[in-house]
Amino acid sequence: METSQTRAPINGVPFVDGNSNGSLTNNTSLAETFDTFLTLLTTQLQYQDPLDPMDTNEFTSQLVEFTGVEQAIATNDKLQELIALQSTTQLNDAVGYIGKTVSADSIILMLQDGSSTINYELGANASEVNILIIDELGETVRTLEGDTEFGPHEINWDGLDDDGKPLEDGLYGFLVTAVDADDNPVPLIQGTAGQVTGVKSVNGQVIVEIGELELELRKILSIKETDTAGGDTDPPASEDPDPPAEGDSDTPASS
Repeated sequence: METSQTRAPINGVPFVDGNSNGSLTNNTSLAETFDTFLTLLTTQLQYQDPLDPMDTNEFTSQLVEFTGVEQAIATNDKLQELIALQSTTQLNDAVGYIGKTVSADSIILMLQDGSSTINYELGANASEVNILIIDELGETVRTLEGDTEFGPHEINWDGLDDDGKPLEDGLYGFLVTAVDADDNPVPLIQGTAGQVTGVKSVNGQVIVEIGELELELRKILSIKETDTAGGDTDPPASEDPDPPAEGDSDTPASS
């Protein structure tokens, strides 16, 4: 560690300023600084005035306080390690989300393969529910009508605009509005849904990816298996049935 002397020696002990790697503001170890403190302490004892000796209780108090700081920084380092370990554990758990469909608290949706799902829940019956799809320029590109009954609802957007033209896959905003018969707003909760394509950790936070859409893990509300297109199908019937066993033929035997 490179150091530069900035002050005159104190009782024979040089005063030095460390670089950023040795700065206490970076929560680095106090081992080297603690050694310097001990050197300073013993030097002061060596050169103290025998007619006016320094108070040993004060030295002890300084030593205890300095040791307490060292322990506090060590504790903080351990806490950081624990937080990092917890984040790693959450990331490993979140890997199980990949390939599954999740619902999340968000006003952004991901149009994937020309399709996207919007969730909303009405706090009361409404007379009219509209879902506005908004592009990155802030323009409404599609208006959908939703169910008006009290409770949760799910609506699928086919990726078309109001003119029936397909839009490019990507991120879009959406807004659910609901009013009653008197045009008063109806309380609601809105969210998005999609298939998880990846997970990652950013600044200690586990992020779930739905295509380009990134959501914090804590915003995930539900998880379910992704529906496969077409569902299960019955196996096709055999074109050639098993031939009858010998002796079971319907053809009469020759006499």
